[in-house]
Amino acid sequence: MYPSLVLSAALVAPAAPLPRDTVPNVTGPAPRVLALKADGSGSVRVVATVYIKQTVTATQFVVEGNKQVQKEIEYDTVGTQYLNKTLADFNGKFTTADGRQLTANEATARVKAGATVLASADGQPISKAWLQSAHPDTVVMVADGLKHALIQWGGEPYPTTPPPQLAMLSSQNKGGVLAQVTTQATGQAYHDAIQFEGRVNRIRMAQWAGDGMYYPGAPASEAKVATKPLAEVKFEAYDLNGKLVSRNEALKRLAGGGMVLVAGDNRMPDDAYLKGFREDLLVLVGSELVLPIPPLDQTKKKQNTVKQQIRIFRD
Repeated sequence: MYPSLVLSAALVAPAAPLPRDTVPNVTGPAPRVLALKADGSGSVRVVATVYIKQTVTATQFVVEGNKQVQKEIEYDTVGTQYLNKTLADFNGKFTTADGRQLTANEATARVKAGATVLASADGQPISKAWLQSAHPDTVVMVADGLKHALIQWGGEPYPTTPPPQLAMLSSQNKGGVLAQVTTQATGQAYHDAIQFEGRVNRIRMAQWAGDGMYYPGAPASEAKVATKPLAEVKFEAYDLNGKLVSRNEALKRLAGGGMVLVAGDNRMPDDAYLKGFREDLLVLVGSELVLPIPPLDQTKKKQNTVKQQIRIFRD
């Protein structure tokens, strides 16, 4: 009889809280972290800049056989597209982090006074493992259009820091923990390289400025993403209340890997981004940990690759 009593108690008892800094099996990219609030008209909007890499044609005069001839050349360049949509404009699906379905109007009503929203980075459902970091009632949005977006705000009542990024740190076989880092840290940015007549021209970074706006035109970058032991990365750790956590304590807690929130620059993220997360989540602040956002690739090379893949699939 005793074993059955134990089993019954286990079935009816509330679930135990997840251990701090657990390492769930995540799939798909981390969701984008948004801090939304209604504007003066009562609308809740997502404002961003989308960087798009495209192939363009230019006319150039070259000398061939002692004659000047006109030629058309193609090269890839990166432009921008402004994005300003209400939640309803995304035509997406809304739920809470624990899976309750919401209409666009219900989601809007929940965040009008200011709230954290987790948005799919690739238009696909967000892995439940990523959502373990969020409060059950945090609003989750699945919609296209944010994977290549640099989220930006203009000032009050909006946040004055760039959005943080959720990250999963993995453990090494021989101990310690690995983190993805950027090889040239300049704040939250996009990066890419353009090949033009044998020369590589680096497109410029877009950086968060102190007045709450992004400005393109920071120094040119050759940033790449690499993997590095966290112990070798310069960072500071905080809890969600902004209290400093000692480096040794942070490394100890993350020794087996775990989920963290990485600041969007060298500052503790604005409180508006932190409302939707569990209190035991660590925030890491360090420029190396801020990964660049790649532009949307719409070049001819990309289009030809897609066509080849379709052709292979059909054959």
